[in-house]
Amino acid sequence: MKARPELEDLQTPTPEPGKPSSPEPRSGIASGVVSTVAAWFVARVAVGAAWAPARNPFTFRSSMWVHWDSVNYLLIARRGTTLQHCHQVHQPWCGTAAWLPGYPWLMRAAHVTGVSFTDAGVLVSWLALATAIFLFWLGWGRDLPKARAFVLLLLFALFPGVVYNFSVFPTSVALACVVGALLAAVRHRFFVAAVAMIFAGLCYPSAWFVAGGLAVGLVLGAWPLGAATVVRRTIWGLAGLGSLLVLKYYDLLSTGHADAFFRMQAHVRVIESPFRTFAGLVVRRNTVEQYFIGRFYGAVLAVQAVTAMVLAVAAPVVAAVRWRRHGWDERLLYPSLIGVAVVLGLLIEPSTGAWNRSIVLAAPCVVFLRRAPLPLLGAVVVGMGVMGGIMARPFFFGSLI
Repeated sequence: MKARPELEDLQTPTPEPGKPSSPEPRSGIASGVVSTVAAWFVARVAVGAAWAPARNPFTFRSSMWVHWDSVNYLLIARRGTTLQHCHQVHQPWCGTAAWLPGYPWLMRAAHVTGVSFTDAGVLVSWLALATAIFLFWLGWGRDLPKARAFVLLLLFALFPGVVYNFSVFPTSVALACVVGALLAAVRHRFFVAAVAMIFAGLCYPSAWFVAGGLAVGLVLGAWPLGAATVVRRTIWGLAGLGSLLVLKYYDLLSTGHADAFFRMQAHVRVIESPFRTFAGLVVRRNTVEQYFIGRFYGAVLAVQAVTAMVLAVAAPVVAAVRWRRHGWDERLLYPSLIGVAVVLGLLIEPSTGAWNRSIVLAAPCVVFLRRAPLPLLGAVVVGMGVMGGIMARPFFFGSLI
């Protein structure tokens, strides 16, 4: 008897038009580990290429990965979250409540083994990025030829914002949780997906928009299966936003204010949107980015943002076209929707994270290119790698927010 659609093994890819219906043999786990290590290594080389102290990928100097908000995450790891009144008129609240605690929790756990907090932050970030790459291979690259799967992993690993995934920042941890949630949802392990998304939301606030995108995807994927399935998946999708409830009680216990995060966010200066940056470059008007990093790096940053947004918007378009021809493919639908959700979230509420960092959570959207011609994929990989390397230099210099 044929299994119900919602219980089928969705690891088997939907056949491409004109392609044989039988799936390609899946690679072994060893192949995924090797591809993951290689993709991580290439990304690490690209990030350090423009800054001499970071150029050697075998050098571990944790101090050079600490800039800007890294200090706040280190403070939370050492002392916990704080909130107190400021003596400044324009900023009534001070402390670290504007930065989420999930990543510092992992830093503190690593610190128990005897490493310094700074070393712990870098190690957690590096291991989380490797985990995200491997999970992406497991869900979307395992059934591809090895060469194509590796290029897909490079697209994912070099997605704009890559320098933050190697630094004392929570983006790589949030990204690993997001990919884990997507993979669990594709396999209909909705409880696991919700838990992973909750922890992602405790690491970086842009994950809240990702949770919304996945929730929409769950509803769309369940629509042909009946009202009861739609209701169940809606509940699981909303459960992914449970981090907001956890954060409320954590802040209440830590600071005495359940809304401590949002109190602080209301007064934290936000980096400008990519559209304002790009417009400022065209009409030669100073912007925040230009003030800190100069016109050249501001231009690269704007182009990088536009590249990420084009990929994020193209993904759901491809998913919709595929739906018209073959029905919803959940392996394409979920990553596509979370990509556009990140973009929309940053345009609606930029205070939830500087866009040049938050955009990296849209990286899973590159799955829509998994069957694209290899020359096109290679060109995109080179372009993203070059831009990522260029933008890493002002980060190491301490001027990229």
